[in-house]
Amino acid sequence: MIKGLYVHIPFCNIKCPYCDFTSFVWQENSLKERYVENLKKELKFYSDLDFNLETIYFGGGTPSVLESKLLTNFIEYIKRNIKTSSTLEITVEVNPKTYRYEDFKLLKESGVNRISLGNQSFLDKNLISLGRDHKPQDTIKTVEDCKKAGIENINLDLIYGIQGQTLQDLEKDLEIYTSLPITHVSAYLLTAYEDTPLGVLVKNGSYNLPDEDTTLKMFELIDEYLESKGFYRYELSNWSKKNYECKHNIFYWTDVEFLGLGVSAWSYVENLRFGNTKNINEYMELVEKGIKPVKFTEKLDEVKKREEKIFLSLRLRSGLDLEFVKDRDILEELVKEGYGFIENGKFVLLPKGLMVINEIAVRLF
Repeated sequence: MIKGLYVHIPFCNIKCPYCDFTSFVWQENSLKERYVENLKKELKFYSDLDFNLETIYFGGGTPSVLESKLLTNFIEYIKRNIKTSSTLEITVEVNPKTYRYEDFKLLKESGVNRISLGNQSFLDKNLISLGRDHKPQDTIKTVEDCKKAGIENINLDLIYGIQGQTLQDLEKDLEIYTSLPITHVSAYLLTAYEDTPLGVLVKNGSYNLPDEDTTLKMFELIDEYLESKGFYRYELSNWSKKNYECKHNIFYWTDVEFLGLGVSAWSYVENLRFGNTKNINEYMELVEKGIKPVKFTEKLDEVKKREEKIFLSLRLRSGLDLEFVKDRDILEELVKEGYGFIENGKFVLLPKGLMVINEIAVRLF
């Protein structure tokens, strides 16, 4: 049964130098309107699937570069055509310079009850280093407008591991984050992906990322500070106040079926993982011809499912069931090395282990 729906909106006002998602700068509304019409057509391709949607997540790109009325019309279309739960969680990712009170009011009326703000930092030097186009006051105003419109569930993204960032800088950011009336923080380590402008700068030595010891200290600071302020870490990169976990993202980590719409979107249905083309022109042409824009498929056998279960469970605060670990000696070694601990029949990673989660997952495979 499909419980989650992801919708990819690839448009942005600027392209951030660290971003490796499928997105591009486009201002013309006609293409955006055509794209949304194609999202509707693509959804119809899957009308034979068994839906009971508990979450809808608009990611990108920047969904808030769409006119709010265009976005809410599409939300209403989804709810008219797909079975949804009475407790539907609808998240929209928003750039702090885009939507304001009237937009959030429209979103609230259409059922949107969760906003995720791409803030990244409240320090001007960090925003400049990251190539962001907003100011700290833009985020504060956006949070105020969300609350005024009646949207209580608000996430702020935080990026750490920025060139020149100190632990004092990070603590100052955390002070501001936790002073705001938000319910969730997503904190991501800045990563220099190979085909991004940041990746090029790091490769040629023009941008220096902190070493592993420093990033571990940063993660520990984030974890300890947020938990002291009532934000509980339930996943590698996510902290929330009680009962404000992102239900949609939890689906990704707990083997729940979901459908993805739009260019580059991925889906997981009946042990089949499949992804759409990353080329927006190809996406448009295929959908308009009545053809599913799927370009990548992978059938998950039992071995692959076990590997995914190990990796995804390690991300979670709840940990990995020991039944999925064949070699208990490896677990004992990981515990002795300070990477994690065993509790209530589960192996749970400590911050030191979370920083090398890929290597640990490979050892457990």
